[in-house]
Amino acid sequence: MVTNFSSPIKGQNNGSCNRLASYLDKEQTGERFFGATQEQVSKVEVIQAIDQNGQNQGLKKEHDRFYSFTIDPSQAELHHIGEDSEKLKAYTRQVMDNYAANFNKGVKSDDLVWYARIEHSRQYTHTDQAVQEGTAQKGQPKAGEQTHVHVIVSRFEQRGPETDRSRSLSPQTNHRQAAEQGVKSGFDRVNFIQANEQSFDRQFDYERSQGETFQHARTRQHGTQAERLQIRDAEIKTQIERQRPQPQQTRQRDESQQQNHELNR
Repeated sequence: MVTNFSSPIKGQNNGSCNRLASYLDKEQTGERFFGATQEQVSKVEVIQAIDQNGQNQGLKKEHDRFYSFTIDPSQAELHHIGEDSEKLKAYTRQVMDNYAANFNKGVKSDDLVWYARIEHSRQYTHTDQAVQEGTAQKGQPKAGEQTHVHVIVSRFEQRGPETDRSRSLSPQTNHRQAAEQGVKSGFDRVNFIQANEQSFDRQFDYERSQGETFQHARTRQHGTQAERLQIRDAEIKTQIERQRPQPQQTRQRDESQQQNHELNR
């Protein structure tokens, strides 16, 4: 399960979310935007809600007013849930609970202004290795299950009818206050990604192998030599265990050999 802070379009997030919402509205599949409690939300409603919540909040012109990220299940995870859109919606709402909790400010998903959209296909872009190697063309649909979720979230906590400004909640803030104060601030992306992974496993009874975990991928890329060797040893042991006959298989084989022996007597 990958949670990727990126936008499918180039541009800054310091103005209206119109371009992003319009881009996400391009796939005509019957799916529409949804939120914490809302269903079938139109593009116009999304733009209005996100833009209005970011207005007159005291930001400089160059500061972001909204953020976007994608929730990218693996093909194995999609297969496990039957590529069910309703399950993905329920999971996305849990992800946004994790997002709110990760600020360590007592914020809940209902306190945010966010909307999401499910897409069922992907196309190759110029950054894909297959395009660079010439085995695929830009704009060509990718094979296999490609369902994913795009999220747009306001930088600010939802503003009440009599509130001029609300708290800023930026996932780009990674600092921590002094440990002796006993208070953490900022947004820990590693913790967020791992929380989302664990939520999927609990929510859908998914038995995740060590090789599918974010920590495994992170260690392979950024770990020490000793840590990478430890992972390699674990992978070898797993392969050996998979190749080793299971008790039931061994019993069935012995019974089959016994039957053949009896027949040949």
